[in-house]
Amino acid sequence: MRSLFLIGGLPGCGKTTLANAIACTGLANGNEMVAADDYFVDGDGVYRFNPKNLPQAHEQCQGRTADAMEGGRDCVVVHNTFSQRWEMEPYFQMASRFGYRVTVVSLFDGGCTDEELAERNEHGVPVDGIARMRSRWEHDWRTADTRPPWER
Repeated sequence: MRSLFLIGGLPGCGKTTLANAIACTGLANGNEMVAADDYFVDGDGVYRFNPKNLPQAHEQCQGRTADAMEGGRDCVVVHNTFSQRWEMEPYFQMASRFGYRVTVVSLFDGGCTDEELAERNEHGVPVDGIARMRSRWEHDWRTADTRPPWER
């Protein structure tokens, strides 16, 4: 059966490291690794984050995921923050449409403090940004609201 892995966690907790470990075990066999952060990497490989472009980044991530599934990739690994259930919902719908089994891996904070995460993350997310994400984290994504906050 084809698999979709959704790896979530605060910045710096190890999402990309885990995604690489899963995806690299079968990249030659048709695995795909996708993240919204990919949108912000320019042609020279430099990460240039602009929060105004987050909607487009997530749209691109979802589109690439759908393309990988439609193309029959054996394993698709998406590594985004996924702090709330509604952020995962489009991926659950895609998995259902294309017949993929979903595995959700929540790394949350990886056992790190906000300060440690701020030091570890590669994108310069400051302590206060990490603290805000931590405060809205939905630990029980299975029973959480599937609607975005502005529709609740």
